[in-house]
Amino acid sequence: MKACEKINQRIYIMEKLITPGRIIYAIGIAALGILCILSKDFIIGRPPAVKWAAAIPGKLAWAYVSGALAIISGVAVVLSIRARMASLVVGMLILIFSFLLRHLYEMTDWAGAYKALALGGGSFIVAASFPGNESSHLDNTSINDKLIFTGCLFLSLFFIICGFAHFKFADFIIKDFMPPYIPFPAFWTYFCGICLLAAGIGLLIPQTRKWAALLSGFMIAGWFILLHTVRFAGDTNNAGDRLGLCESFTFAGILFVLAGMSGKKQLNP
Repeated sequence: MKACEKINQRIYIMEKLITPGRIIYAIGIAALGILCILSKDFIIGRPPAVKWAAAIPGKLAWAYVSGALAIISGVAVVLSIRARMASLVVGMLILIFSFLLRHLYEMTDWAGAYKALALGGGSFIVAASFPGNESSHLDNTSINDKLIFTGCLFLSLFFIICGFAHFKFADFIIKDFMPPYIPFPAFWTYFCGICLLAAGIGLLIPQTRKWAALLSGFMIAGWFILLHTVRFAGDTNNAGDRLGLCESFTFAGILFVLAGMSGKKQLNP
């Protein structure tokens, strides 16, 4: 009896991670939607400004429509109204219009391309945290497993690439990216690189996914507070810092949702 109570308590704790994770993700996505409108372009996933995209008539209208869709989707997730569909729409928008049509076409910014993959896949994870259509003949459990696997794969690729980048571009990170008030910047640069590599591998393994998601979620939340908010406050007109602020917040939410779902599944398979 006590064992059952402990399991139920742990499931309750894991479930408690999901709701705040959804809200954090939703705020981040809505903020990115606002940036789309302000920048007059679809900028989620940092797609390059390819020539064919600039020549498309109605580009300004699409920027406003896509930004509005992101904002509406964020609100839908917070209110749990058509939240599953809203998250799927955001994920497909990012993968199609950022990764497939612009990153793969231009092939100049692979870090941005992997980030677009991760944001799109992360949206699939959030979608899987909401119940599917019970009247459907499809197996919702199977669909959710596929959404989570796809999201974890894309997140893992991004984390592993970022982990290697912490070593390859260590000098840039230490000198130009780390705030001066953080002590031992070289140590933290390499340490975070190792953590990203470990998280990328851990997310692919179901047995370690909960801890990989939880710890990397706290790590990125720490970056949001200690790094991105400081850089943004120092130069609010810097487009890269604005994006970094919103992206880090969004990723933290995704990872908390994943940690809650993975922990709940381990305790109640």
